[in-house]
Amino acid sequence: MPRQRRYTLIALALQVAMVLLGQVSDTILELSGVFGMGIPLIVGWLYAARRGLSLKEASIGGFMIGAVGAAVGLIVAIPLNGDSWGLLPLGTLASAFTGWLGATVGRMAKVRGRSPEAS
Repeated sequence: MPRQRRYTLIALALQVAMVLLGQVSDTILELSGVFGMGIPLIVGWLYAARRGLSLKEASIGGFMIGAVGAAVGLIVAIPLNGDSWGLLPLGTLASAFTGWLGATVGRMAKVRGRSPEAS
């Protein structure tokens, strides 16, 4: 699973970067919920669309990409922003879902893009 690890690290780095940029930009801070769920959606889609994965592999990979990045991002963000730790499970689950959704859609797009001769 080295490719999944790479995409997980990309999502994690983007989540932490978003948190840190939110400390200097009120706009990014206000949109952190949208960005926090958009990052795993896009990274999950890229992960699944660029490889020939089964639906199960894409789903699990996308879920993990979303969950790990969000959990670490929230662990950094909560103390910095003074938010409640109750946000950790909800935010992690929401991003895990969007990572799963992105990977599932990416996998479907990959399958649809194949020509009949290639199957």
